Amino acid sequence: MTVPGTHNFWAWELEQGDEFGGYGAPHFEGDLSMEAISSGRLGANTTLGVVATNMTLSKSQARRVAIMAQDGYARAIRPVHTPFDGDTIFVLSTEKRALDQPEPLAVARIGAIAADCVARAIARAVYHADSLGVLPGYHSHYKNSLK
Repeated sequence: MTVPGTHNFWAWELEQGDEFGGYGAPHFEGDLSMEAISSGRLGANTTLGVVATNMTLSKSQARRVAIMAQDGYARAIRPVHTPFDGDTIFVLSTEKRALDQPEPLAVARIGAIAADCVARAIARAVYHADSLGVLPGYHSHYKNSLK
């Protein structure tokens, strides 16, 4: 969720206001370490999500939105979609509004917005989560380095 060696989120560029701290771009010296791959917690972090829209979507359109929305995982979580987890997103439609653009454009727009929303939701959830037993929440983990 955070860039290694920093308290900044991978999805920092999508932040609106200070919804996940307002820390901006990460600052680090040297090469970016990708040591998360060697951590012992691989496979313990499946992420499930739901994207709901009021736009009318067919089954194939909802599938396309789900595919695009999963890009939000890649913007916020590293590593994601490893062979050890089951990261997935479900898409729901209340069918209250008809698509307001030609079908391919409308689906592409909904999918792009969904990907951004998923990335932001992940960062917000981590930022606002409390500690749980031995697992420290964001603020407990970074209490000495936050502004």
